[in-house]
Amino acid sequence: MLEAFMSPEIFIKRSLAADSVVRADIIQSLWSGYGEIVRYQVAAQSLSGSSVILKTIRLDQVMAHPRGWQSERSHQRKLTSYRVEAHWYANWSDQVKRLARIPICYAVHQTDDLIYILLEDMDEAGFPRRYGHLEWEACLPILDWLANFHSRFIGVKSTPDNGLWPRGTYWHLATRPDEWQAMVDGELKDSASRIDEILSQARFQTLLHGDAKVANFCFSELGDQVAAVDFQYIGRGVGVQDVAYFLGSCLDEASLTEHLSYLLEYYYAELARCLVAQGESADLASEVCVEWRSLFDIAWADFHRFILGWSPTHAKNTAFSQMVTARALALLRSS
Repeated sequence: MLEAFMSPEIFIKRSLAADSVVRADIIQSLWSGYGEIVRYQVAAQSLSGSSVILKTIRLDQVMAHPRGWQSERSHQRKLTSYRVEAHWYANWSDQVKRLARIPICYAVHQTDDLIYILLEDMDEAGFPRRYGHLEWEACLPILDWLANFHSRFIGVKSTPDNGLWPRGTYWHLATRPDEWQAMVDGELKDSASRIDEILSQARFQTLLHGDAKVANFCFSELGDQVAAVDFQYIGRGVGVQDVAYFLGSCLDEASLTEHLSYLLEYYYAELARCLVAQGESADLASEVCVEWRSLFDIAWADFHRFILGWSPTHAKNTAFSQMVTARALALLRSS
């Protein structure tokens, strides 16, 4: 039984029965000062490599939100997100690692004020590349990953009782009333509840990564394989919510305009293939794809609603995003 507090080095040494543990380098600090992600050099017979990653979350040391949204609501959302991530790695991640690559979780430790998540070093595992933007062809491995991940969890029940978010993504309406209130009055603001309802009541639900931006994927040297990290907002939803957010995170407007249709059809085809490979019928796979195809613009508009409330001058508020959102609103008016 581990005591309530211990240093990172002691936690790693005990978790891996390591002979030595040395802090190497900080990979990044966490948003709003909640902690840090650090690489440690480790000598341990239980470890195939020589380094690990420790995500340390200090729930008692929080600085101001970078965009001025610090509040008790946002703080509680963050606390929940880190506990969800710890629960995902400790209790769910083994269900997907053979289908969609994620870091091996070696150990998790939680107290009221501290969380340690000890993970495989994806650089050492053969995924050393990170990107902020992609050419359209480079999106295909991530769409493969998403299709495999979403197919694995079709029909899953996601509730606080099983430790995940009842609704995946960090921007869904129930967690963002302040950002909704800050929106300029208009059709999108008026339609926010209906958009949210359409997504939450879709027939086919799965687990969403919830923050599937390109920065949360690690690429192999050749770029043909990927692994995903950062599962703070994993929960129930419609697969195209992850897809819309991912494509918007890495492609410029010209690439989206020219290649979006192909990329979506690629995802749907891979999703159908994965569902059938996992034992679902071809008819069900087709029905999932038909429904999710019809919801892509709605999913895009849902994130655009968040952006317009959270930071309307953000670079993601593009003409392309406005166009897709307008399509979604037209669809609502006609239904």
